[in-house]
Amino acid sequence: MAYAIFDTPAIHRIPGIKELAQAGSEMVPPLLIVTARLLQVLDDPSVNIAVPSIQDELAATPAKISR
Repeated sequence: MAYAIFDTPAIHRIPGIKELAQAGSEMVPPLLIVTARLLQVLDDPSVNIAVPSIQDELAATPAKISR
């Protein structure tokens, strides 16, 4: 089974990804989900650190910032 995400040029640059997609591996969807979740977990702390700094620089009140 081919996945549409593997048709993008950025994905084709990842070593071994075409072979993994062509093999119809059942591990592809779980790996994509785990990778996306990991990126989310890594991104959340950086946003929590950056928002107060941006708020100070823009002199924004908490009511003006939507989270």
